Amino acid sequence: MKIKKIFIHGWSFSSQIWKGFFDIPDSQFIDLPFHGQNKDYTGQNIMENFSEDIYHQIQKSQEEVVLIGWSLGASISVLTALKKPSNLKKLVLIGFSPKFKDKNLGHNPVFVKAFMVALKVDFSDTIYNFRKTAAGDTFRDIPLPEKEGSIKLLREFIELDLTQKMKDIPIPAYLIHGKKDKIINYQGSVFASQQIKNSQLYLTNSNHAPFLEKNTQDLIKNIIS
Repeated sequence: MKIKKIFIHGWSFSSQIWKGFFDIPDSQFIDLPFHGQNKDYTGQNIMENFSEDIYHQIQKSQEEVVLIGWSLGASISVLTALKKPSNLKKLVLIGFSPKFKDKNLGHNPVFVKAFMVALKVDFSDTIYNFRKTAAGDTFRDIPLPEKEGSIKLLREFIELDLTQKMKDIPIPAYLIHGKKDKIINYQGSVFASQQIKNSQLYLTNSNHAPFLEKNTQDLIKNIIS
């Protein structure tokens, strides 16, 4: 049976961030709400509604499915997995935090608050600086997300707490995190790997986007094959 791969990117980017994986057969690259080609989306309960959409998409599929999520996209992948779609077989969580607004598991709440203020003052410049910190300058040319909707989505992510849900993940999970990540503390993935019943943890000497490096790309391609 073919294995379908669904990739979900992180906040402020688009599915173009996955271009190193575009050659993988049976792959789908989904834009987050208010990002890329998905600019028209509901502004209420965004993460829950989006994960519900992906859940139904997986349920309708005739194939076994692997979800690959990065950062906020990893949280969407977890929310989807917790709905237990019958043919979802694996999770690959990159740069994941079960609780972003937490100094030890995600990011210092003081800096998170300052970032939200900066977004209101200068949206585009703040986004570009964030992207550079997360993934370097390579993806500066990705179009900006829709301002109001993407900020609402980010607020939901900031308030999300999945720490008590990790033990409920019913499928194998592979967690990949860069130890030089300045966006999300890699201890978030360490914690999650200790809580998920069937998990493997891979720590790399990278930033928030380790999948941009060939060694990690090869690792991910091996996991999802």
